Amino acid sequence: MNSRDFTSRGQSSQPLSPARSLPDVDCVIVNRDGGASLFSAIGSVQSQTDVDLSVVVVDNASRPEERERLAAEAPNVRIVAFSRNLGFAAAANEGIARTRAPFVLLVNNDAVLAPDYAARLAARLALDERLAAVQGLILERSGGRVDTAGLEWNDRGEAVPLLAGADSTATPRDVFEVTGVSATAALYRRDALTEIAPHGRVFDDRFFAYYEDVDLSLRLARAGWRFACEPLAVARHEGSRTGRRTPFRRAVWTSRNRWRTLFANFAPRLLAENLPALLRADLAHARQLGVAGAMLPFLVWPWIPFLAFGRPRDSGLLRRWPSVAAVSTRAPAPAAGS
Repeated sequence: MNSRDFTSRGQSSQPLSPARSLPDVDCVIVNRDGGASLFSAIGSVQSQTDVDLSVVVVDNASRPEERERLAAEAPNVRIVAFSRNLGFAAAANEGIARTRAPFVLLVNNDAVLAPDYAARLAARLALDERLAAVQGLILERSGGRVDTAGLEWNDRGEAVPLLAGADSTATPRDVFEVTGVSATAALYRRDALTEIAPHGRVFDDRFFAYYEDVDLSLRLARAGWRFACEPLAVARHEGSRTGRRTPFRRAVWTSRNRWRTLFANFAPRLLAENLPALLRADLAHARQLGVAGAMLPFLVWPWIPFLAFGRPRDSGLLRRWPSVAAVSTRAPAPAAGS
């Protein structure tokens, strides 16, 4: 049959272009009484462009009315509900275990993503096979300041948000390497997660909440994986919606989990040499809590010998604080007409 035969049937004689395959992404949102913020987060995830994306919400014993609203207003979202609060780490594990896509997007229940957020991160993972995970530039809720661009380490043995508080108009434009990513809104490569957690417990359940993403980043780094921030992918984050309800409990969990992370991933000699600075970090957090903070060292420091005794005897433990090339903010663009 010649081309005339095709055109006589209303067919084009031009060759067909191959269908474009969209990146396959599964999104996991852990929730506990997120309220309106949760539905804003879900809406932003469902509005992602240029990705084939599905959403799983793992609900940690939210109020019945919130679960009813979820069922009514998010019918396309898969809901995994628990009758007790598993904590972020265990709940995220439950969500990840129920997904299969090669890329896994973790999003806090108080984060809102720009429509191209997931597509930009997926493109970066597809381009660089050394990357275990990538995150975007996460701004504070107002959009004027940076919440986090990844993780960096200070000399007190703390993982802190990179570029936190920086003017959002004076941030890098090109992708840059970071020492780890925040699970606030990060895209992980499933193959990397499977490599370091072959039995499916990606996050350490013992962490419950706080520092679980730091520990995961360190374990991935120790296995040779790297991380990046794609600053053209932008999200906004309300900031610790759940933790603000119980600031003292959050401080205790953060301090305990920091020590758990240190003993699990760093060489004993490094910790011994920096012990005074490590202890000062706890005292600084205690002062921020005011009078109640006086109890923090008594609730955290007795754990330290037990964590030290149970540390892994692994030659792969890190012997220095993680670092990458320094990231500097750029000068704001001049105003039009200046």
